[in-house]
Amino acid sequence: MEFLDKQETEKIHSASMKVLNEVGVVVLSSNASEMLVSAGARKSKDGKRILIPEEMVKSSLASAPKSVLLAGRERRLDIMIPSPERLWTANGGEGIFMKNMLTGETRPANSDDLGNFARLVDQLPAIDFFWPMVGALEQPVQMKVSVELKICFRFTSKHIQTAASSTEEGRQLIKLASILTGGPQELAKRPIFSAIQCPISPLTFEEGLTDGQVELSRGGIPVVAMSAAVAGLTSPVTIAGTIAQINAENLASLVITQVARKGAPFVYSSDSSPGDLQTGSIDYGALEMPLFRVAAGQMGRHYGLPTMVCGVGLEDVSADLGNAWEGVPFMTRQALVPSDLASGFGGVEQATGASYEQLVADAWVWDLARETIREFVIDDDAISFETIRDASLDRNFVGKKHTIGRFRKEGIAYRRPEAALKNRAKVGARGSLIKKAFEEATRLLKQPTEMRVTKDELRQMEDFLKSMSG
Repeated sequence: MEFLDKQETEKIHSASMKVLNEVGVVVLSSNASEMLVSAGARKSKDGKRILIPEEMVKSSLASAPKSVLLAGRERRLDIMIPSPERLWTANGGEGIFMKNMLTGETRPANSDDLGNFARLVDQLPAIDFFWPMVGALEQPVQMKVSVELKICFRFTSKHIQTAASSTEEGRQLIKLASILTGGPQELAKRPIFSAIQCPISPLTFEEGLTDGQVELSRGGIPVVAMSAAVAGLTSPVTIAGTIAQINAENLASLVITQVARKGAPFVYSSDSSPGDLQTGSIDYGALEMPLFRVAAGQMGRHYGLPTMVCGVGLEDVSADLGNAWEGVPFMTRQALVPSDLASGFGGVEQATGASYEQLVADAWVWDLARETIREFVIDDDAISFETIRDASLDRNFVGKKHTIGRFRKEGIAYRRPEAALKNRAKVGARGSLIKKAFEEATRLLKQPTEMRVTKDELRQMEDFLKSMSG
C-alpha cells in the first residue's frame, strides 16, 4: 500500500527539517544534550530545547546502516532487514494482565506467564521474534527488565526486543546477553536482542530512555525508535501533521544514535494512532490506523532505513471467528504496510492485556495471511503471452505446461492444500477458532520444557542478577 506520493513525501520531509531546526526537541538527559551540542546541534535561546540542523540529519542518514541484523541464537533464526520479500512478525508486548478469552476472566500477569509466552513463541513457526509479552511485575523495579531478558533467553532462541530505561539498565542488558555470545564484541557482531527506545510525543526524549539508547547504540545493539504519537492529544489532529511529527521524532532519534556511535544500527518506527477525544485514550481500531502506518513506512523507506511500523493481531475480533480463514482479511489488511517488522500477536484490549489462546489464534491466521502479501513475480514467464495465446484457441488452461509448472508456486490454495481446502470449506460455529486455540495453547504448554541455555549459561545469568540485587 502507498498513501503519500513523491511530492507529499518531500513535503513531510521539509516540514520535519523545519521542526527540528526551528522548534527542536526536548532532551532531558544532560549527557545526551551535551553530546549533541558538541556534534553540531545548538540550544534554543531559552536553553530548553536542542535545535538540530539539516546537516546533522543528512550526516546521520549517511552513516546509518541500510541493513540491520537481528540475530537469533541459531543462525537459522536470523532476521536481516530490510527484507522486501517478507514481513517478520512478533507477539505484542508488556501487557499487565492475562485474559481467558473463553470466560472473560482476567488476572495480573507475572514472570511465569512471560516464560510461558516465550515457550509458545519458540514453538510457533509463524512468529519470528519475541517481545516480553507481559511484564515480570512482581520483580523490583531495578531488576525487572534484566529478569525479563533472562526469562526470554531461557525459553526461546529467537531474537528478542526489549528496552532500557537508563544507562545502567543498558549496561546490564549488554552484560547479560554477552554471557550467551562470548562477550560484548561478539554481541555487537550478532546482536541477539534489540531495543525499543521510544521518543515521548511531542518531540521529547526522556532522560533515562535517552541515556539507555546512547549506551545500547555504543554497544552495537539495534535501536528501534518507536514514536507513539496520539493524534489530537500528543500530535496534530490531522494525519499529515502527525506524520510530520513522527518523522521529526524518528530523525532526531537517528541523530542521537549516530552521534553516540557512527554506524550504530537503527530502525525507523512508529506505533502512532488516532486519539479518542472523548475518553483521551488511544484507538488502535480506528479506520485511520492503516494510513498512519503506511505513511510512516513510506517515510522510513524514503530514507532507505529498515522500518517497524506494522501492527498485527486480531485482538477481540477472534472471539467471533469460526476458523482461521475468516481472520485472513483482517490480518492481510493490517500487513499491507511498507514495513520490515511487525508486532502485536496475542494482545487484547488495546494491547493492555495478553492471552495464550489469542497468541495461538493470531499465529494460525498469520500463517495463512502472509501468503497473500509475499512478493509476486511480474515477468514475461509469469505473464506468459504464449499461454494466453494458445488457450484462447483451445479454451484449455489446465493442461498447459505453464499451469502445471506454476500452480503450486503461485496459488495459496495449492501451496497450502491441507489448510486451504480443508479448513476454508469447514464452517465453524462462532468462537470455534478461540476454543481450538485454547486447546492448542494448553497442549503446547504441557510439553516438556526445553531450556534454550546451558546450565552454565543459566548459572552465570543468575549469578549476575544476584550481584545486581546484592
